[in-house]
Amino acid sequence: MIRLSKLTDYASVLLAVMAREPDSLWTATQLSAHSNVPKPTCTKLLKQLAKHGLLNSIQGARGGYALARDPQEIPVKQIIEAIEGPMAITECGTDEALCRLTDHCTVMARWRELGDQVNQMLTHVTLRDLISPHGLYARPERRIETLEVH
Repeated sequence: MIRLSKLTDYASVLLAVMAREPDSLWTATQLSAHSNVPKPTCTKLLKQLAKHGLLNSIQGARGGYALARDPQEIPVKQIIEAIEGPMAITECGTDEALCRLTDHCTVMARWRELGDQVNQMLTHVTLRDLISPHGLYARPERRIETLEVH
C-alpha cells in the first residue's frame, strides 16, 4: 500500500481550511483551532508549506499565512512533495543508485510507468478538488482517466 505520512495528511487538512476562505489571513492559532491539528505541528507545517511556495507568510502583529495561489492552481502533488519530498512508487524512481538490483531488475521500467501515471493524476487533482462536495468523477471536465499499464 502506498501511504502518505500523518504530516502530509495534516498539511492537506490545514490547506483545506484555508481554501474554504482563500482570501483570509490565518494565524497558526486560528488554523489549529479550526483543524484540531496541534499548534506546534501546525506551526511546523505552515513554515514548510511557505518554504515550498504554497503559502505566503506575512510577518508582524497582524501577520499570518495565506494561500499563495487560488486553490484550483495548487496541485495535490505539490502539497505531497512539500512534506514528503520527491514522489516515486519505488526508491529507484527517484535515484537508481539507491537500489543494488538496478543492473538486473526486470520490473523497474513498469514501476516507473506506474509512477508517471500516479504523478500525472496527482498533478491534475487540485486543492479545490479536495474541498469540493462532489467526487472527482462527478464533474466530466475533471474526470480522471483510468490508469492503464501496457
